Amino acid sequence: MIRIFRHYFPYRKLVLIGIEGLLIFSALFVFLNLPRLAEADWLNSARMWWAALAALVITATCQLTMYYNDLYDWKIYSARDEFRIRLVEALGYSFIVLAGLMYLFEKLFAKLDLSVTRFIATIVLLFIILTAWRAFYKWIVVQGRFEERILLIGHGGLAAKIRDVIAERRDTGLRIHGFIRKDGPHAEEDDEVVGGFQDIVDIVRSQGISRVVVALTDRRGNLPVNELLACKMMGVKIEEGESLFERLTGKIAVERLRPSYLIFSDGFRKTRLALAAKRAGDVFFSVTGLILSFPIIVATIPLIKLDSPGPVFFRQKRVGQDGHIFTLLKFRSMREDAERKTGPIWATQGDSRITRIGKFLRRSRIDEIPQMINVLKGDMSFVGPRPERPFFVEELKFEIPYYTERLTVKPGITGWAQINYPYGSSKQDALEKLQYDLFYIKNMSFFFDLFILFSTIKVVILRRGAV
Repeated sequence: MIRIFRHYFPYRKLVLIGIEGLLIFSALFVFLNLPRLAEADWLNSARMWWAALAALVITATCQLTMYYNDLYDWKIYSARDEFRIRLVEALGYSFIVLAGLMYLFEKLFAKLDLSVTRFIATIVLLFIILTAWRAFYKWIVVQGRFEERILLIGHGGLAAKIRDVIAERRDTGLRIHGFIRKDGPHAEEDDEVVGGFQDIVDIVRSQGISRVVVALTDRRGNLPVNELLACKMMGVKIEEGESLFERLTGKIAVERLRPSYLIFSDGFRKTRLALAAKRAGDVFFSVTGLILSFPIIVATIPLIKLDSPGPVFFRQKRVGQDGHIFTLLKFRSMREDAERKTGPIWATQGDSRITRIGKFLRRSRIDEIPQMINVLKGDMSFVGPRPERPFFVEELKFEIPYYTERLTVKPGITGWAQINYPYGSSKQDALEKLQYDLFYIKNMSFFFDLFILFSTIKVVILRRGAV
């Protein structure tokens, strides 16, 4: 896996995107120049350069709509029927966007003689190319070509989680040869355990293992130091299970996590320059967001007043950085007396307390627009962990390990947990989101924030995660 903007991407996914983009661009470039290929000087003509620019724009548009339609998610593009349906949708969106660009830049596309018939033929060509390429790529993955063989030291717990993640995401480029248990396999268990500590070196040598992952539940007196050292001297990479799990999932497994892993691992740096850049970005995005959303704000206010009695804005105490209590500002999406009888409770799917217009505000995230004022005041950041209520913070910090670590940064309107996990409505959900929050805090950077903002657009467009 390769690290870009402090986020890990499988090499295979980058190869998929890169070759796919090259195929789309090349096919379009030739197709757009088709009427002039017989001319001797077509390579030196201005039309060739216009065709290259148009092919680049169309390629970028297609891949962007494919990303926003989840067509780079293995679960989606490995299912043939689902892939084709979503591909048609993505190309349809591309058609609309490109039609708008053709209208705005009519003179540019006029130089390419791109009629409606040729335009439709272009979309059909892209469907054929993408379907054929994805079928070939899927075959490579399913056949296990170019995979890295790994050996897991441990069985159950973290080792089982790593196994499940790799099985679910076949495009990681990793294949587990098996598990190692201290005393070897037990007769009553399946064949996942391939040996004991004394077999590690022989298995690594005979099976071509290139990576050994230590995922023991308890390392005290159980770490095969001599065997691991021998593997290291053979050129085999030795890695902690927590590190591999983090790279594969984008979250830190906090259950049974050793404090030393957080203490000695790379990350969790907050330099003055990084904090200044983050604050500058917060101010810029908040001011820009409030200006652009002003018509939406004006339209939302009377809708809330007409839908149900009560104030337009919802104010609630939330916990900020270092336990600081501040007043969160949102558009009201629930009845005014929502918690009068129950006290603080989690919001759930189909919550009867949510008003009719409130459902729309939550699904579209319009209810969160006023939080930009909190960002300008300095209580929040644009990107960060979700601000939680004091009642739940006091309860969860005693039940979930490392929960208070999420309070070391400002909470955000959006965040790594918000775009990767649906709306939390239980303690288990809080635990899952904490794992994403810790990953964000560890890898926090200005460019990582930009990536999260870019991904948030997809979440909003697809209307995911809200209740």
